[in-house]
Amino acid sequence: MAQFFAQPVVCPVLIGRANAVAVIDHLIDALATPRSQILLISGDAGIGKSRLVGEAKTYANARGAMVLQGACFPQDQTCPFAPLRDLMRANFADPLGELAPFAHELYPLLDLLPPATTLLAPAADSEQQKRRLFAALAQLILRDAAQRPLVFIIEDLHWSDPVSLDFLLFLARQAASMPVLLIGTYRGDEVGPALRHYLMQLDRTRLAHELVLAPLTPAEVEMMIQRIFDLHRPIHAEFVSTLYTLTEGNPFFVEELLKALVVAGDIFIVDGKWDRKPIDPLRIPRSVQAAVQQRIEHLSADARQVLGLAAVAGRRFDFDLLRQITGYSERDLVGLIKELIGAQLVTEESADQYAFRHALTRQTLYANLLARERQALHRTIAEALEQIRAAPTDRLADLAYHYDAAGAWEQALTYAEQAGLHAQASFAPQAAVTQLTRALAAAERLGLTPTPQIYQARGRAYETLGQFTLAQADYDRALQAAHTANDPAAEWPILIDIGTLWTGRDYAQTGQWFTRALDLANTIGDPRLRAHSLNRLGNWLTNVGRTAESLATLYDALAAFEALGDAQGIAETHERLGMANGMYGDTMSSERHYRLAIERFRALGDQRGLSYSLAGSCGYPSPGFSATVFVVRESRAACHSRLAEAAQLARQIDWQAGRAFAEWIAAVNCASFGEFGDALAHADAGRQIAEEIGHRQWTTAAHWTRGFVFATLLAPERAVAALEIAVPLARSLGSSFWINNSIAYLGRAYRMRGDLASARALLAPALPPDGRPHNIQQQHVLWAWGELLLAEGDAQGALRIAETLLASAPGTPHDQPIPALLKLQGEALLKLGRAGDAASALEAARQGAQERGEQPLLWQIQVALGRAYRQLGRDPEAQHALAAASAVVVTLAAAITDDELREQFLCMVGATIHESALATSRRKFAEPDGLTAREYAVIALIARGYSNRAIADALVIAEKTAEGHVSSILRKLGFSSRTQAAAYAIQHGLLSNSAN
Repeated sequence: MAQFFAQPVVCPVLIGRANAVAVIDHLIDALATPRSQILLISGDAGIGKSRLVGEAKTYANARGAMVLQGACFPQDQTCPFAPLRDLMRANFADPLGELAPFAHELYPLLDLLPPATTLLAPAADSEQQKRRLFAALAQLILRDAAQRPLVFIIEDLHWSDPVSLDFLLFLARQAASMPVLLIGTYRGDEVGPALRHYLMQLDRTRLAHELVLAPLTPAEVEMMIQRIFDLHRPIHAEFVSTLYTLTEGNPFFVEELLKALVVAGDIFIVDGKWDRKPIDPLRIPRSVQAAVQQRIEHLSADARQVLGLAAVAGRRFDFDLLRQITGYSERDLVGLIKELIGAQLVTEESADQYAFRHALTRQTLYANLLARERQALHRTIAEALEQIRAAPTDRLADLAYHYDAAGAWEQALTYAEQAGLHAQASFAPQAAVTQLTRALAAAERLGLTPTPQIYQARGRAYETLGQFTLAQADYDRALQAAHTANDPAAEWPILIDIGTLWTGRDYAQTGQWFTRALDLANTIGDPRLRAHSLNRLGNWLTNVGRTAESLATLYDALAAFEALGDAQGIAETHERLGMANGMYGDTMSSERHYRLAIERFRALGDQRGLSYSLAGSCGYPSPGFSATVFVVRESRAACHSRLAEAAQLARQIDWQAGRAFAEWIAAVNCASFGEFGDALAHADAGRQIAEEIGHRQWTTAAHWTRGFVFATLLAPERAVAALEIAVPLARSLGSSFWINNSIAYLGRAYRMRGDLASARALLAPALPPDGRPHNIQQQHVLWAWGELLLAEGDAQGALRIAETLLASAPGTPHDQPIPALLKLQGEALLKLGRAGDAASALEAARQGAQERGEQPLLWQIQVALGRAYRQLGRDPEAQHALAAASAVVVTLAAAITDDELREQFLCMVGATIHESALATSRRKFAEPDGLTAREYAVIALIARGYSNRAIADALVIAEKTAEGHVSSILRKLGFSSRTQAAAYAIQHGLLSNSAN
């Protein structure tokens, strides 16, 4: 640990400033032209201005520019030319030699030079002397700029003296036609009169660009933590949230707080990996304490008293509250708060409310009070709040907090329980946990036995946050308390909650708990409880593959809820019927029930139910996920809108499992429409969330989705790796849906890599090739069998499976083409020598894929159709089909963000299409349309998505030369776009040729 104690905790990379870096790089690149630019970088202390300046210096040096840098300091505001003195000390190694030509004019800065008795004394101070001094300084700084671009930097302009600011304006005008970039940084909250005048002058002349640095987002703070400690796993959301709340996304505060935790041993190394303790109580970094102390040392005694009281009140505090407690008149209190604002400790949020500028400022002030002081002030504040609260729920959380901190346990218990239940009803699970934990602690202090409802409510909050173990422990305590009290009505909802908790981990456990709940509901004889039990049990039956039973059970529950007029129960059952019908394969009924669920949850204001239904409604319309059934034809834009709302709602209510679910559905939806880069990004985001909370179902889903995407992109090795993780996870979960889906797609991946024996061994126990599927996952298994039989040479068996699946597809409309099954049917017919029937089936498949927007399947159908046309002797149509396939592939390849994956996909597809094209083309392929060898290389790079600049770099030629080659290619081939050229290259196998 000793080696880490002395090390700075600094993020090794710049996080969250990509746009700012791009602007700076652009301005430095623009120094190639003789025109000056001014860049201002502003933001709070610690926000990253100096770090950004460091990036600018590094890039400028790499581009061959000269860099001069100076800085202002707090004591410099009354010292003329202070930042320029600093600059000269730092940048002129031999002041006597370099400054001698300017010695007379620079006499006011003569302390930079050694004594020189021969120098003439300057004239008396005058505006003329100032101008001569400015001119000499500018000449000195700019003397080499004509030959070498200059980046001139002055940091912390808010501490600059007025004369230096005047000079900087003069310098900007002198450098107007030179390759010079002037960079200045300042704190936006410390702009004095001189700097304000300087900024106004720049605004008036429109000479400057400005970057205002915002705080980092929570996601960027998490990224900082990961990079600082070299972590390759998600950071617990609670830790990130706490750190973000305290630092408000200020990078310096993040690093300082992490350093304090490392030094205190709260973050430590175990077995070579970083781990941590809970970070409460917080140790305030010394740097933060010193900064706060510096700001308060000049305050009046009365202002300090108000500041201490405000620190106890909280991050935000009310004017009326302070006035009531202190007894100050409005005028006097306004004056004191102005003093605090002037010291930059407090900001005004409204006429009635103020806040500390930084959470760490308030934390530091609070920590400096004696414990007895804090306790007394908390009670005073709580009693004052009881007198002024406007509505019953307005101040519950504040009252609970202050009475708890005051040690007033009876009041703390009352208010904390109320606040916790209110937070739960308001979809604020973290706040609910905080308040209910406070209530339980107060009950323990009073020697009281908590009610089952408190434990159950906190368990639900933990479940929403994805904290399985803590939720399970609370549910167990609640169940024991209800059982001890012999209260079946209190016991029943706890059984339901425990069963629901297990749905993310073990469906066998889920079934046991839901069955117990149904038995208890029947014993109690309450029809509402029975309906809710049937609802949950039906959902369990859906997930374990007993689809027909699940539908019957759920429709019974729906009828019961409708008879009872239970709006919540009706909404929940429609959502579960949406899922059940989707898993059965009846996507039309699924869509109808999801639509009704969305309407009802929206009317009820149930954000959790609404989020789940919005995301779920986009699963089965995703054509790639419903490959073997009819689908609801819906635009990608409509699904995108619902998924965005679902994800936003899940984030708002801190529902981690809901976030993971929305990410998974988004991944499937993107992949279905060919947006592969986005699909993998969503899958990875969902996997990270699911793994962090230990949610086995959505972890399985993420790995399955990755396998699905890789298989679609003809990368069987990657697909196998992902799906071999998904299959055992699904088996441990006990979900028939995930077991069979994972097996089906792993079998397909084995077949794609030529391992037919492994595919057969995997598929056989799931469903025999002559088996009858009862749900969509078993249909996927049978479809995988059809493709396997075709690969094994059993075209008749493959045809039988395709026709069976087409004839048995549940739901309506039966006239809708199912492209994946029609493709299988067409390819089997082609193998059997029935080219005419094959072409008819494949034409219907093409129509279905186009109607669904299923681009990843469309190109494969077009290739198969080209083969069918070739066998029929219809070469022009075959060529047209292959050209259409190539055009689709170009679009798909553009959506692959992984360079290696894109290259592999293009080469594999190019070889497949070219093989078919050779058989239909009578032209000599070696020199198609007179392209030169260099043009072959260029067109192959066009197909890979290269820009002219990238082509030039790859072939080590000038960009203008690359542009000429592209124009020549388009002219020779008679094309008007690069996309056409790319499709041509794929169709004619030019990618594989160039790779070889």
